[in-house]
Amino acid sequence: MSLSSKITYITTLIVALVLSIVLITFYFSIRNIAIASIRDDLLEAIKILNSQGLMREMMLMKGMPGQRQKDFYLKYDGIVLFDPYELGNILVEKNEIKKIEGRTYYFLKVNNNVVIGKDITPTIIFLDNLKKRFIFLYIISLILTSLLTYFITRNSMKHLKSFVNELENIKGNDLGFRFIKPNTNDEIDELVEKFNELMDRVEKNYKLQEEFVSNVSHELKTPIANLIGYSEMLKRWGHKDKSILEESIESIRETANKMKELIDNMLILSKNYQIDTKQLELRPLVEKIVKQKEEQHGQNISIIGNGTINANEEALERVISNLLENAILHGKAPYEVILSENKIEVIDHGPGISKEEQEKIFERFFKSRSSKGHGLGLFLVKQLCEQMNLKINLESESGYTKFVIKGAQK
Repeated sequence: MSLSSKITYITTLIVALVLSIVLITFYFSIRNIAIASIRDDLLEAIKILNSQGLMREMMLMKGMPGQRQKDFYLKYDGIVLFDPYELGNILVEKNEIKKIEGRTYYFLKVNNNVVIGKDITPTIIFLDNLKKRFIFLYIISLILTSLLTYFITRNSMKHLKSFVNELENIKGNDLGFRFIKPNTNDEIDELVEKFNELMDRVEKNYKLQEEFVSNVSHELKTPIANLIGYSEMLKRWGHKDKSILEESIESIRETANKMKELIDNMLILSKNYQIDTKQLELRPLVEKIVKQKEEQHGQNISIIGNGTINANEEALERVISNLLENAILHGKAPYEVILSENKIEVIDHGPGISKEEQEKIFERFFKSRSSKGHGLGLFLVKQLCEQMNLKINLESESGYTKFVIKGAQK
């Protein structure tokens, strides 16, 4: 079932339900008012008769001059006093409407002695005609509602149908395709706008993925070529020349470590998910990282201050380790890590970073001329900080570089 048909079906059901309640309520309200009016007239007649005395009325009915014809049926104590409709003695046990010989009468039992009635055939005919008109109005209203709803929704949905048809024609590699907004000023416009925004993000991520694969492939070519080259050297001369053997082994070890670092970074970057965080004591964590870096590079790194921050321990360890590695490889001593509440600063006193490079330093695979890495370290730092809801800023000038990590405000 099409969306237009569903909307038409649901709208018609709702209108049918509401209209039936309104018409039925209206009809029975009119009917009750009409019957109540007749009942009030009959009660008024009884009141007048009681004020004049029933015996006097009975005498008048027996032929006294000035007798006037009464337009109601009256029975008192089992005796019919007025019978303009020639009904005879009618048994009435309660207030009720009776149909007698094709005409309709309303009988009111005032008490155990008095019964009064009236011909209400014209009123019933009026109510029957009103009911027929209401039924006719009900049917016509449902037909018009269905037709109008169907044509209006079909006209409104033509842009959506066009959107779906064009969507089916989009090929997997047609990432540059965008829909033209129909300017309907409704949800269709919003849908097209959101779809185009989605395609923008998909295209951007697809290009980044292509670039990522291309760069990774390029980055892996060199270490793999080195491994193959030094393996050939070992095969040809390694068993004869000890210096070549040691050089080849050391180069293979360094190349393998670089490949391991590259693959580790790629694996971390591929896990783009929200990581769990908790409040961490910074001093013990930083001391452990600093100790590893001092042993690895033979450099002294000072730690100043203490504090806590809301982060993921494993991810924050990777961030601080990468920043210290970057400081040692590209900067100069003294190296410092300054800790305070909700804040980490990693400082070196190297040549600094140019304004041009500062704008690109957190980009994927960005490497300066002096860089010996893969260009993923600081990009990974940025990604992990964002996943932990941390902010990282760079301050650098000649003889001074500082990376500042700040946690979210408490």
